[in-house]
Amino acid sequence: MSVTTEAIAQLFIDAHARGRQFEAGPDPAPATAQDAYRVQDLVFAALHPGQRAGAWKVGGPRPDIEPTAAPIPSARLYASPARVAGQDFHMIGVEAEIAFRLGRDLPPRAAPYSEEDVAAAVSEALVTIELCDTRLSNWKAAPALWRLADFQLDAALVVGGGIQNWRAIDFTRQVAELWIDGALIKKATGTHPYGNPIRLLPWLATHGMGRGGGLRAGNIITTGAWTGMQFVSPGAEVLARFPGIGEASVTIQK
Repeated sequence: MSVTTEAIAQLFIDAHARGRQFEAGPDPAPATAQDAYRVQDLVFAALHPGQRAGAWKVGGPRPDIEPTAAPIPSARLYASPARVAGQDFHMIGVEAEIAFRLGRDLPPRAAPYSEEDVAAAVSEALVTIELCDTRLSNWKAAPALWRLADFQLDAALVVGGGIQNWRAIDFTRQVAELWIDGALIKKATGTHPYGNPIRLLPWLATHGMGRGGGLRAGNIITTGAWTGMQFVSPGAEVLARFPGIGEASVTIQK
């Protein structure tokens, strides 16, 4: 572990402890994705000692680019309909997403996991709302590795309803809706960048082998926004709906 990685992790740990942001600069800075993931692990261990991830976020802009991932602690998982304190956020971004709950472990093994391997381990597809926040005051301008180190801007995950017969879904034709304060803000069809979001899970299963011993039964894996990130203020009521699958809702309390 490099001194730089430890120093970056300490910046995030201090920011979480004080409820403040800091400006990401060139020195120190994560040099590689592995540095960023090591920062995640150090910060997670400091904030949630002795705990494993209750969920994961994984995503990518398109299939020819390696995805990115971040663990989500169980304490930041909320059952829909949820109520979350807006004062805990520096910014409040909301994303409508599809997640998968694992029905059995995907432990470390020599052979890589195939799409069918991970699909067989999935017990249901769920509608989720990812709540996004950042410890970086200059997050828009900061290099991507800084955002990755900051758990890819994850703050919490609201878990809604779903279906067990998820294999019957044609994700290329699936409709996604994001409602804010009773108004339909975004509606999209088949907009997941991987077509079928299950395609992200084999990569995550391999990635997870080196981070805490693989994925576990009960883990919820959320797979990226269908309607982009939308920003809301305290007092907002947010609803994500995927017709035929389910919905999730959260109120951001003032």
